[in-house]
Amino acid sequence: MKKGFIGFWGLFIAYFIFVHPSIIYYNTYHTSNNTENGMLALFYLGLSFALWTIVLGSTLWLILKNGILAQRNLICIDRHGRRIQAVIIKSQVLKEHQSWVSRQIGLEMSNFSGETVHHTMIMNDTRPNEKRFEAGKTIFLKVDPDFKKNPYLLMEGSKSKINYILPLIWLVFTAGVIAYYQYAYSTESDGLGWRFLELFHPLLVIPACFILFTGVFYLIFRIFIMGNKTGRDLLELKFKGKKATAEIVQVRQTGTYINEQPQVEYTLQFADQNGKLFHISKKEIVSLLDIAKVSALKQREIMYLPERPEKFVFYDEINND
Repeated sequence: MKKGFIGFWGLFIAYFIFVHPSIIYYNTYHTSNNTENGMLALFYLGLSFALWTIVLGSTLWLILKNGILAQRNLICIDRHGRRIQAVIIKSQVLKEHQSWVSRQIGLEMSNFSGETVHHTMIMNDTRPNEKRFEAGKTIFLKVDPDFKKNPYLLMEGSKSKINYILPLIWLVFTAGVIAYYQYAYSTESDGLGWRFLELFHPLLVIPACFILFTGVFYLIFRIFIMGNKTGRDLLELKFKGKKATAEIVQVRQTGTYINEQPQVEYTLQFADQNGKLFHISKKEIVSLLDIAKVSALKQREIMYLPERPEKFVFYDEINND
């Protein structure tokens, strides 16, 4: 269900980025001399190159970051990471294959600060007959103590391999972009060079829409859903954080809605492990039905970094697995 939902919206957005601009452009009358000013045409060409460089460069970086670089980081974490003992409190088979099983496990452990936290992992069990990952069994994690090496933690003794499909898709996509430049020039230039380019040509609109759509979704996810924290921030707070009870001074609606769900802002205060008082605030999207309950809250448990107490998260945000 979740994969189908993501797939549908992925195709829907891809249509408006790649297909819709082309349909509009090629069903509208154009000439080979859309831009009579040759310098302006060269500017559009340079702008197009710049936009596509941003698109292709950023996607390549993400692929390398979560592929080759992540593989190198995993080796480093396995050798030098901090060892944490964890108890499996729940184990669920997601999919059975001929020689291995995809499994989701829920873990309970003490973090670096001695606080009890929960964490969920999805892993591939290559020896399912040994029942190593049943509820009640103990495993060990290796965690990057500085949280600088993505993906920051792994199961001790686990092995991983690089997925070369994404780099291959990137190469095919890049070849497609180059081929489209050649196709557009050969069919639209009519001996006038790049004067057929205009501001709304797909060579400019497609990368611009890609950057716009991904930027908007990133901001919505990062600011309104993740609370301006990255996955790295949340993992660091989970594995290094100290638990505290914060007093709620005020709860107010900000006037922002995401999917018709209101955003509220908490004003809180808490004392760290040294007794120093901190005044903090945090925004959160809540259910419209829970507004009255949220407004009546007097306290909420938080996790904060002992060395940076102003960096915090609600305890149930990272400990609801």
